[in-house]
Amino acid sequence: MTEELRGIQAEGESGAAPAGEPPDDRAQVSPDASRDASRDAPQDAPPDPPPGAEAARGRLRVGMVLTAVLVAIFVMATELSVPNAIGLSLFLLAFPAIAWAQLPLMTEEMLERIPVYLGSILSISLLGFLGLGLGVWGFEPADLGLVGLPVGPLLGWVVAITGGALLLGKLTEPLDKAIHGGPHPILLQLLPRTPREKGVFGGLSLVAGWGEEVAYRGYVPAALLLLVADPWVAMGIAALAFGGLHSYQGGIGVVRTALMGFLLGVPVVLTGSILPSIAAHALVDLIAGFVLGPRILRRAGISLEPQDGQ
Repeated sequence: MTEELRGIQAEGESGAAPAGEPPDDRAQVSPDASRDASRDAPQDAPPDPPPGAEAARGRLRVGMVLTAVLVAIFVMATELSVPNAIGLSLFLLAFPAIAWAQLPLMTEEMLERIPVYLGSILSISLLGFLGLGLGVWGFEPADLGLVGLPVGPLLGWVVAITGGALLLGKLTEPLDKAIHGGPHPILLQLLPRTPREKGVFGGLSLVAGWGEEVAYRGYVPAALLLLVADPWVAMGIAALAFGGLHSYQGGIGVVRTALMGFLLGVPVVLTGSILPSIAAHALVDLIAGFVLGPRILRRAGISLEPQDGQ
């Protein structure tokens, strides 16, 4: 009996299954088979696309097709040169379409403010340099508003346009509250909260002042005046495209920004200088980020002192 017990114990220790029980399948898998299975399994599966990526690609395709159509119309049906046909189509349609295409990506996740600010600084700088390059290549500096203005009128226009822009923002607050319960969620996320964010936002405000104004109050109206005779009409069309460029602010934000764009065009038409528009644009953005922004965030119950980058 003792020897039989020892035999049974030895069989158990050797991994054999007791009599009457099915063998353990896991014990039958050899190390070589495990290695072969691991080699057959996918090692680097591609990451899932971010939510909204397909919608963004669809919108971008639509925008690019429409831009190509507009270029063809300008080339075949107007006297615009090919560079101006392409440039005007980019500013009127392609760039607003890119902003529109980004919306599905922006609404699905929390935005990281500093990377967004830095990306905007780069894109607006390219926008400004493109408008400046096309403008200098095809027009006189005066056509782009690149002329001086006496200090008195310059300061007067800056104060008037800045005040008008801030009043416009105040008048549209009830619409934002009725539709979104307050500021548009994306716009609320983009307001700077930490000292570091405010520093980068300040640089963005200055870049937006010159880049967007040179493009949409300088080059675009000058090019449109080759197609339309009225400078107010040209400035109005440019303002509509400018509003579309800010589609991340929602429908009310697009309308508000378009009206603000037309307001920024008033001194260009009346004085021939773009300098008041550049200064007022930068000043409005700085006030929005440094003065109005903290009040808006506090009303929304958002802390002003999170860690940088959050």
